[in-house]
Amino acid sequence: MSGIQLNGRFLTRAPTGVDRSASELMRAIGELDIAGDVVGDIVLPRGAKLWQEDEEKPMHRGWNLRQAGPAGLTGHLWEQAVLPFAAGRGTLLNFCSTAPLLRRDQAVMIHDAQVWDVPETFSAQFVAAYRALLPMAARISRHVLTVSEFSRRRLEHHRVVPEGKAVVVHNGADHMDRISADKDVLARHGLKPGSYFFALGSLARHKNLKTVIEARRKCGKDFPLLIVAGGGNARVFADTGLELAADEGRYIGRVTDAELKALYQGAIAFVFPSITEGFGLPPVEAMRCSCPVIATTGGAIPEICGDAAILVDPHSAGEWAQAMRRIAGSQDMRAKLISQGRARAGQFTWSEAARRIVNTLGLPLG
Repeated sequence: MSGIQLNGRFLTRAPTGVDRSASELMRAIGELDIAGDVVGDIVLPRGAKLWQEDEEKPMHRGWNLRQAGPAGLTGHLWEQAVLPFAAGRGTLLNFCSTAPLLRRDQAVMIHDAQVWDVPETFSAQFVAAYRALLPMAARISRHVLTVSEFSRRRLEHHRVVPEGKAVVVHNGADHMDRISADKDVLARHGLKPGSYFFALGSLARHKNLKTVIEARRKCGKDFPLLIVAGGGNARVFADTGLELAADEGRYIGRVTDAELKALYQGAIAFVFPSITEGFGLPPVEAMRCSCPVIATTGGAIPEICGDAAILVDPHSAGEWAQAMRRIAGSQDMRAKLISQGRARAGQFTWSEAARRIVNTLGLPLG
Protein backbone atom coordinates (compact mmCIF):
# COMPACT_ATOMS: atom_id res chain seq x y z
CA MET A 1 0.00 0.00 0.00
CA SER A 2 2.78 2.40 -0.93
CA GLY A 3 2.81 4.86 -3.81
CA ILE A 4 0.03 7.40 -4.31
CA GLN A 5 -3.27 6.62 -2.60
CA LEU A 6 -6.30 8.18 -4.31
CA ASN A 7 -9.59 8.99 -2.62
CA GLY A 8 -11.96 7.27 -5.04
CA ARG A 9 -15.25 8.38 -3.50
CA PHE A 10 -15.98 10.55 -6.56
CA LEU A 11 -16.15 7.42 -8.74
CA THR A 12 -19.18 6.12 -6.83
CA ARG A 13 -21.63 8.98 -7.46
CA ALA A 14 -23.22 10.72 -10.41
CA PRO A 15 -20.41 12.86 -11.83
CA THR A 16 -20.30 16.63 -11.41
CA GLY A 17 -17.81 18.97 -13.08
CA VAL A 18 -15.41 18.54 -10.16
CA ASP A 19 -15.75 14.74 -10.40
CA ARG A 20 -14.98 14.80 -14.11
CA SER A 21 -11.89 16.88 -13.43
CA ALA A 22 -10.86 14.30 -10.81
CA SER A 23 -11.32 11.47 -13.30
CA GLU A 24 -9.14 13.20 -15.90
CA LEU A 25 -6.41 13.81 -13.33
CA MET A 26 -6.66 10.16 -12.28
CA ARG A 27 -6.27 9.07 -15.90
CA ALA A 28 -3.32 11.40 -16.53
CA ILE A 29 -1.43 10.38 -13.38
CA GLY A 30 -2.02 6.74 -14.23
CA GLU A 31 -0.30 7.31 -17.58
CA LEU A 32 2.80 8.92 -16.05
CA ASP A 33 6.05 7.01 -15.63
CA ILE A 34 6.60 7.45 -11.90
CA ALA A 35 10.08 6.14 -11.17
CA GLY A 36 10.59 3.43 -8.60
CA ASP A 37 6.96 2.44 -7.90
CA VAL A 38 3.59 1.64 -9.37
CA VAL A 39 1.21 4.58 -9.44
CA GLY A 40 -0.70 3.37 -6.39
CA ASP A 41 -4.18 2.50 -5.16
CA ILE A 42 -7.62 3.97 -5.64
CA VAL A 43 -9.39 3.43 -2.32
CA LEU A 44 -13.17 2.98 -2.56
CA PRO A 45 -16.10 2.18 -0.26
CA ARG A 46 -16.74 -1.56 -0.13
CA GLY A 47 -19.29 -2.75 -2.66
CA ALA A 48 -19.31 0.57 -4.54
CA LYS A 49 -20.41 0.62 -8.16
CA LEU A 50 -18.15 2.73 -10.38
CA TRP A 51 -19.79 5.13 -12.81
CA GLN A 52 -17.03 4.38 -15.34
CA GLU A 53 -16.68 0.63 -14.86
CA ASP A 54 -18.29 -0.24 -18.22
CA GLU A 55 -15.78 1.71 -20.33
CA GLU A 56 -13.66 -0.33 -22.72
CA LYS A 57 -10.64 1.62 -21.54
CA PRO A 58 -11.50 2.73 -18.01
CA MET A 59 -9.96 5.91 -16.72
CA HIS A 60 -8.56 4.04 -13.72
CA ARG A 61 -6.18 1.88 -15.77
CA GLY A 62 -2.67 2.01 -14.30
CA TRP A 63 -4.09 2.01 -10.76
CA ASN A 64 -4.98 -0.75 -8.33
CA LEU A 65 -8.60 -0.64 -7.15
CA ARG A 66 -8.98 -1.42 -3.46
CA GLN A 67 -12.15 -1.44 -1.39
CA ALA A 68 -12.23 -0.64 2.31
CA GLY A 69 -14.69 -0.33 5.17
CA PRO A 70 -17.96 -2.06 5.98
CA ALA A 71 -20.36 -2.67 3.10
CA GLY A 72 -22.87 0.13 2.69
CA LEU A 73 -20.82 2.83 4.39
CA THR A 74 -20.28 5.69 1.89
CA GLY A 75 -20.14 9.47 1.60
CA HIS A 76 -18.56 11.86 4.08
CA LEU A 77 -18.77 9.32 6.91
CA TRP A 78 -16.71 6.78 4.96
CA GLU A 79 -14.25 9.51 3.98
CA GLN A 80 -13.71 10.61 7.57
CA ALA A 81 -13.93 7.29 9.45
CA VAL A 82 -12.45 4.72 7.05
CA LEU A 83 -10.29 6.39 4.41
CA PRO A 84 -7.55 7.92 6.63
CA PHE A 85 -6.63 4.48 7.96
CA ALA A 86 -7.31 2.44 4.82
CA ALA A 87 -5.08 4.59 2.60
CA GLY A 88 -1.85 3.05 3.87
CA ARG A 89 1.58 4.66 3.80
CA GLY A 90 1.46 6.57 0.54
CA THR A 91 0.42 10.20 0.12
CA LEU A 92 -3.36 10.42 -0.12
CA LEU A 93 -4.75 12.49 -3.00
CA ASN A 94 -8.19 14.12 -2.59
CA PHE A 95 -9.37 15.86 -5.77
CA CYS A 96 -12.89 16.99 -4.79
CA SER A 97 -12.34 19.67 -2.11
CA THR A 98 -13.01 17.52 0.97
CA ALA A 99 -10.52 15.26 2.73
CA PRO A 100 -10.24 13.19 5.92
CA LEU A 101 -9.37 15.29 8.96
CA LEU A 102 -7.33 12.54 10.64
CA ARG A 103 -4.52 12.44 8.10
CA ARG A 104 -1.64 14.81 7.47
CA ASP A 105 0.23 13.02 4.67
CA GLN A 106 -2.21 14.03 1.98
CA ALA A 107 -3.03 16.63 -0.68
CA VAL A 108 -6.44 18.21 -1.08
CA MET A 109 -7.57 20.09 -4.19
CA ILE A 110 -10.01 22.88 -3.28
CA HIS A 111 -11.45 24.17 -6.53
CA ASP A 112 -12.95 27.49 -5.44
CA ALA A 113 -14.31 29.63 -2.63
CA GLN A 114 -17.89 29.74 -3.91
CA VAL A 115 -19.54 28.71 -0.64
CA TRP A 116 -18.13 31.99 0.68
CA ASP A 117 -18.44 34.14 -2.45
CA VAL A 118 -21.89 33.00 -3.71
CA PRO A 119 -23.51 31.03 -0.87
CA GLU A 120 -26.98 31.67 -2.29
CA THR A 121 -26.16 29.19 -5.06
CA PHE A 122 -26.12 26.25 -2.64
CA SER A 123 -28.29 24.74 0.07
CA ALA A 124 -27.74 25.97 3.62
CA GLN A 125 -26.67 22.46 4.65
CA PHE A 126 -24.06 22.28 1.89
CA VAL A 127 -22.67 25.73 2.75
CA ALA A 128 -22.42 24.88 6.45
CA ALA A 129 -20.69 21.56 5.80
CA TYR A 130 -18.13 22.94 3.35
CA ARG A 131 -17.41 26.05 5.42
CA ALA A 132 -16.58 23.73 8.31
CA LEU A 133 -14.66 21.01 6.44
CA LEU A 134 -12.57 22.93 3.90
CA PRO A 135 -10.54 25.17 6.25
CA MET A 136 -9.75 22.24 8.54
CA ALA A 137 -8.70 20.03 5.64
CA ALA A 138 -6.51 22.82 4.22
CA ARG A 139 -4.67 23.28 7.50
CA ILE A 140 -4.21 19.61 8.32
CA SER A 141 -3.11 18.47 4.85
CA ARG A 142 0.54 18.62 3.88
CA HIS A 143 -0.33 19.97 0.43
CA VAL A 144 -3.19 22.10 -0.91
CA LEU A 145 -3.94 22.40 -4.63
CA THR A 146 -6.31 24.71 -6.45
CA VAL A 147 -7.16 25.40 -10.09
CA SER A 148 -6.35 29.09 -10.68
CA GLU A 149 -4.59 32.09 -9.20
CA PHE A 150 -8.02 33.63 -8.73
CA SER A 151 -9.16 30.69 -6.59
CA ARG A 152 -5.94 30.79 -4.61
CA ARG A 153 -6.47 34.48 -3.80
CA ARG A 154 -10.12 33.98 -2.84
CA LEU A 155 -9.30 31.00 -0.62
CA GLU A 156 -6.60 33.04 1.10
CA HIS A 157 -8.93 36.04 1.40
CA HIS A 158 -11.51 33.96 3.26
CA ARG A 159 -8.76 32.32 5.34
CA VAL A 160 -9.66 28.90 4.05
CA VAL A 161 -6.05 28.21 3.05
CA PRO A 162 -3.00 29.66 4.80
CA GLU A 163 -1.26 32.27 2.65
CA GLY A 164 1.32 30.80 0.29
CA LYS A 165 0.32 27.16 0.88
CA ALA A 166 -1.85 26.46 -2.18
CA VAL A 167 -0.23 25.31 -5.43
CA VAL A 168 -2.08 26.22 -8.63
CA VAL A 169 -2.75 23.31 -10.99
CA HIS A 170 -4.80 24.34 -14.01
CA ASN A 171 -7.35 21.94 -15.50
CA GLY A 172 -6.81 20.49 -18.95
CA ALA A 173 -9.07 20.55 -21.99
CA ASP A 174 -7.45 17.96 -24.25
CA HIS A 175 -10.02 15.33 -23.21
CA MET A 176 -12.13 16.84 -26.00
CA ASP A 177 -9.69 15.33 -28.52
CA ARG A 178 -10.75 11.81 -27.47
CA ILE A 179 -14.42 12.50 -28.19
CA SER A 180 -15.98 11.86 -31.62
CA ALA A 181 -18.55 14.57 -32.32
CA ASP A 182 -22.14 13.43 -32.82
CA LYS A 183 -22.98 15.79 -35.65
CA ASP A 184 -26.51 14.40 -35.95
CA VAL A 185 -27.42 16.34 -32.81
CA LEU A 186 -27.82 19.49 -34.90
CA ALA A 187 -30.35 17.88 -37.26
CA ARG A 188 -32.24 16.39 -34.30
CA HIS A 189 -32.80 19.91 -32.98
CA GLY A 190 -33.44 21.56 -36.35
CA LEU A 191 -30.10 23.41 -36.40
CA LYS A 192 -27.51 24.13 -39.04
CA PRO A 193 -23.82 24.93 -38.47
CA GLY A 194 -23.33 28.65 -37.93
CA SER A 195 -27.01 29.29 -37.16
CA TYR A 196 -26.90 29.62 -33.36
CA PHE A 197 -25.08 30.83 -30.27
CA PHE A 198 -24.47 28.13 -27.67
CA ALA A 199 -24.60 28.20 -23.87
CA LEU A 200 -24.50 25.60 -21.11
CA GLY A 201 -27.45 26.25 -18.83
CA SER A 202 -27.92 25.90 -15.10
CA LEU A 203 -30.31 27.34 -12.55
CA ALA A 204 -27.39 28.15 -10.25
CA ARG A 205 -27.50 31.91 -9.75
CA HIS A 206 -23.80 32.48 -10.31
CA LYS A 207 -24.11 30.88 -13.78
CA ASN A 208 -26.04 34.06 -14.70
CA LEU A 209 -27.93 32.65 -17.66
CA LYS A 210 -30.44 35.49 -17.36
CA THR A 211 -27.96 38.05 -18.72
CA VAL A 212 -27.30 36.22 -21.97
CA ILE A 213 -31.04 35.57 -22.47
CA GLU A 214 -31.69 39.30 -22.07
CA ALA A 215 -28.84 40.00 -24.49
CA ARG A 216 -30.34 37.69 -27.11
CA ARG A 217 -33.70 39.45 -26.68
CA LYS A 218 -32.04 42.80 -27.35
CA CYS A 219 -30.67 41.49 -30.64
CA GLY A 220 -34.16 41.25 -32.17
CA LYS A 221 -36.09 38.66 -34.15
CA ASP A 222 -33.87 38.35 -37.22
CA PHE A 223 -30.84 37.14 -35.30
CA PRO A 224 -29.37 33.67 -34.74
CA LEU A 225 -30.93 31.52 -32.03
CA LEU A 226 -29.56 30.98 -28.53
CA ILE A 227 -29.32 27.23 -27.83
CA VAL A 228 -28.97 26.25 -24.19
CA ALA A 229 -27.91 22.74 -23.15
CA GLY A 230 -27.67 21.41 -19.63
CA GLY A 231 -29.67 20.48 -16.57
CA GLY A 232 -33.35 21.34 -16.40
CA ASN A 233 -36.00 21.35 -19.12
CA ALA A 234 -37.64 24.33 -20.79
CA ARG A 235 -40.51 24.42 -18.29
CA VAL A 236 -38.12 24.45 -15.31
CA PHE A 237 -36.20 27.38 -16.77
CA ALA A 238 -39.39 29.24 -17.72
CA ASP A 239 -40.78 28.84 -14.19
CA THR A 240 -37.75 30.71 -12.86
CA GLY A 241 -38.11 33.63 -15.29
CA LEU A 242 -35.64 32.30 -17.85
CA GLU A 243 -38.10 31.73 -20.68
CA LEU A 244 -36.96 31.79 -24.32
CA ALA A 245 -39.43 32.66 -27.06
CA ALA A 246 -39.45 30.38 -30.11
CA ASP A 247 -37.78 33.03 -32.28
CA GLU A 248 -35.10 33.66 -29.63
CA GLY A 249 -33.85 30.17 -28.92
CA ARG A 250 -34.57 26.95 -27.07
CA TYR A 251 -33.47 24.67 -24.27
CA ILE A 252 -32.37 21.21 -25.41
CA GLY A 253 -31.68 19.59 -22.02
CA ARG A 254 -28.75 17.39 -21.08
CA VAL A 255 -26.38 16.32 -23.84
CA THR A 256 -23.72 13.64 -24.17
CA ASP A 257 -20.06 14.52 -24.51
CA ALA A 258 -20.27 13.64 -28.22
CA GLU A 259 -23.26 15.93 -28.68
CA LEU A 260 -21.56 18.68 -26.69
CA LYS A 261 -18.54 18.61 -28.98
CA ALA A 262 -20.71 18.89 -32.08
CA LEU A 263 -22.66 21.79 -30.56
CA TYR A 264 -19.41 23.62 -29.81
CA GLN A 265 -18.17 23.01 -33.35
CA GLY A 266 -21.38 24.21 -35.01
CA ALA A 267 -21.92 27.38 -33.00
CA ILE A 268 -21.27 30.95 -34.11
CA ALA A 269 -19.81 31.36 -30.64
CA PHE A 270 -20.01 29.89 -27.17
CA VAL A 271 -21.35 32.33 -24.56
CA PHE A 272 -20.36 31.99 -20.90
CA PRO A 273 -21.79 34.70 -18.61
CA SER A 274 -20.98 33.36 -15.11
CA ILE A 275 -20.58 35.89 -12.31
CA THR A 276 -17.70 33.86 -10.88
CA GLU A 277 -15.83 30.64 -11.69
CA GLY A 278 -12.89 28.95 -10.02
CA PHE A 279 -11.52 27.91 -13.41
CA GLY A 280 -14.23 27.82 -16.09
CA LEU A 281 -13.64 24.68 -18.15
CA PRO A 282 -16.40 25.06 -20.80
CA PRO A 283 -14.82 28.10 -22.54
CA VAL A 284 -11.52 26.23 -22.85
CA GLU A 285 -13.33 23.14 -24.15
CA ALA A 286 -15.04 25.35 -26.73
CA MET A 287 -11.70 26.83 -27.80
CA ARG A 288 -10.28 23.32 -28.13
CA CYS A 289 -13.19 22.56 -30.49
CA SER A 290 -12.51 25.63 -32.69
CA CYS A 291 -15.46 27.58 -31.34
CA PRO A 292 -15.11 31.34 -30.72
CA VAL A 293 -15.87 32.38 -27.13
CA ILE A 294 -17.62 35.34 -25.54
CA ALA A 295 -17.01 35.07 -21.81
CA THR A 296 -17.45 36.87 -18.55
CA THR A 297 -14.94 39.15 -16.87
CA GLY A 298 -15.93 37.47 -13.59
CA GLY A 299 -13.88 35.07 -11.51
CA ALA A 300 -10.92 33.26 -13.06
CA ILE A 301 -12.11 33.62 -16.67
CA PRO A 302 -9.82 36.52 -17.69
CA GLU A 303 -6.86 34.58 -16.25
CA ILE A 304 -7.81 31.40 -18.09
CA CYS A 305 -9.04 32.80 -21.42
CA GLY A 306 -6.59 35.68 -21.76
CA ASP A 307 -7.00 37.56 -25.07
CA ALA A 308 -8.41 34.48 -26.84
CA ALA A 309 -12.02 35.41 -25.97
CA ILE A 310 -14.20 38.51 -26.05
CA LEU A 311 -14.57 39.37 -22.35
CA VAL A 312 -17.77 41.11 -21.21
CA ASP A 313 -19.13 42.44 -17.91
CA PRO A 314 -21.47 39.71 -16.59
CA HIS A 315 -23.95 42.32 -15.34
CA SER A 316 -24.43 44.17 -18.66
CA ALA A 317 -26.91 42.55 -21.06
CA GLY A 318 -26.32 45.48 -23.43
CA GLU A 319 -22.60 44.73 -23.69
CA TRP A 320 -23.36 41.04 -24.29
CA ALA A 321 -25.78 41.93 -27.07
CA GLN A 322 -23.17 44.18 -28.66
CA ALA A 323 -20.52 41.43 -28.51
CA MET A 324 -22.91 38.88 -30.03
CA ARG A 325 -23.79 41.25 -32.89
CA ARG A 326 -20.10 41.94 -33.57
CA ILE A 327 -19.10 38.30 -33.83
CA ALA A 328 -22.20 37.31 -35.81
CA GLY A 329 -21.35 39.98 -38.39
CA SER A 330 -17.64 39.31 -38.82
CA GLN A 331 -16.12 36.13 -40.24
CA ASP A 332 -12.68 37.68 -39.77
CA MET A 333 -13.29 38.12 -36.05
CA ARG A 334 -14.51 34.54 -35.76
CA ALA A 335 -11.43 33.23 -37.59
CA LYS A 336 -9.12 35.25 -35.37
CA LEU A 337 -10.80 34.03 -32.19
CA ILE A 338 -10.72 30.42 -33.39
CA SER A 339 -6.98 30.64 -34.04
CA GLN A 340 -6.23 32.38 -30.76
CA GLY A 341 -8.55 30.04 -28.88
CA ARG A 342 -6.93 26.86 -30.12
CA ALA A 343 -3.51 28.22 -29.17
CA ARG A 344 -4.77 29.20 -25.73
CA ALA A 345 -6.52 25.88 -25.10
CA GLY A 346 -3.32 24.09 -26.08
CA GLN A 347 -1.71 25.46 -22.92
CA PHE A 348 -4.09 23.46 -20.71
CA THR A 349 -3.43 19.71 -20.74
CA TRP A 350 -4.17 17.02 -18.18
CA SER A 351 -0.69 15.54 -18.56
CA GLU A 352 0.87 18.85 -17.51
CA ALA A 353 -1.53 19.05 -14.56
CA ALA A 354 -0.60 15.51 -13.54
CA ARG A 355 3.11 16.28 -13.72
CA ARG A 356 2.67 19.38 -11.58
CA ILE A 357 0.80 17.38 -8.95
CA VAL A 358 3.37 14.59 -8.86
CA ASN A 359 6.21 17.13 -8.63
CA THR A 360 4.40 18.87 -5.77
CA LEU A 361 4.22 15.56 -3.95
CA GLY A 362 7.96 15.14 -4.45
CA LEU A 363 7.74 11.93 -6.50
CA PRO A 364 10.41 11.40 -9.20
CA LEU A 365 9.32 10.93 -12.78
CA GLY A 366 11.06 8.42 -14.99
